[in-house]
Amino acid sequence: MVKSKRIYQIDLFRFIAALSVVFYHYFFRGYAADEMSDLNFEDVGGLFKYGYLGVDLFFIISGFVITLSINKRSISKFIISRITRLYPIYWMCVSLTFLVVILFGSPRYHAQLVQYILNLTMFHNYLGIESIDGVYWTLFVEMKFYIFVIGSYLIINKIKRIDLDYLVYFWTSLSLLFLFMNNIYILKVINFFFILNWSSYFIAGIVFYQIYNRGISLQYFFLLMILFLLSLHYAFLKIEFYEMQYNAPFSKLIGGGIIFIFYLIMLLVATNKLKSINSPKLISLGMLTYPLYLIHQIIGFIILNNLGIYFNKYVVVAATLIVMLVVSYLLSKYYEPYFSNYLKIKLEKFSAKYKNKKIKKIKNLNNFFFI
Repeated sequence: MVKSKRIYQIDLFRFIAALSVVFYHYFFRGYAADEMSDLNFEDVGGLFKYGYLGVDLFFIISGFVITLSINKRSISKFIISRITRLYPIYWMCVSLTFLVVILFGSPRYHAQLVQYILNLTMFHNYLGIESIDGVYWTLFVEMKFYIFVIGSYLIINKIKRIDLDYLVYFWTSLSLLFLFMNNIYILKVINFFFILNWSSYFIAGIVFYQIYNRGISLQYFFLLMILFLLSLHYAFLKIEFYEMQYNAPFSKLIGGGIIFIFYLIMLLVATNKLKSINSPKLISLGMLTYPLYLIHQIIGFIILNNLGIYFNKYVVVAATLIVMLVVSYLLSKYYEPYFSNYLKIKLEKFSAKYKNKKIKKIKNLNNFFFI
């Protein structure tokens, strides 16, 4: 029997992941490379330089939550749910970032009108258009997950019902093949669609959902071990890259330990070991996560660079974080529910109208052939 009760701990862990990315950007990444920020926090930067791993936790959570959401859901309902969840907040955050960059970003930050318009589609990376804010790259990965992986699974299920485990086996097998034969052209093409260098996290999320739904088993434990090792492999490659990019030491032991903690936390969630903190109050934190993640970087750096020369840098960071949280709260509380619901109604009407037209065409064809 499928469980449908909301898992509020997920909202807490989403928020923690978002905050870790914010702290990573403000206290380490901004000054360490690309001259994004003038404020140097070398005294505490080392404490937050692993905050980029918050994205890895996002991807595990995404695999879990999306699998939960597609249960008994049609393709059209899944598409509508993703559009109404992602786009209204995204459009507003892209617009806010564009305006701030235009008004206050020069000479360091720039944005063009065409770039802004194409960014609104969320598919601008396919056209080779630069993101107005670099954090959008994760949305590109998420969209591939929704479209090519979950989309393929839902389409196949309209033809023949298959167990979710088969998707796990197939995707894991592709990931392992790519690990050992990543120079083969066909696997490079498959990687573009099936994000094989990030797949271990999404697959792990799906496995955690299966454990939550069916209970722990030896096969799931074995799969998680494989996925964890895959995650470590790519995490260590990233650490090597970051050591060169930032000219700073990173510990594979610490990075791997953090990823182990992510897997452990999600295992505890999946096995209902964290029910003691499953409070509905946590949903407000979860709602802050998406807008906070989207607006914090470029807007935050512009604030830091403009105010950091006048005030204590720690006061400026604290004030900037408060501004980000307040704006995120306002967007999630007053903007997102209204516009998401409005968009959902419009899309559902369009979908129903399209289905009715399709049914009429089928009836007309039947009448023609059997007249």
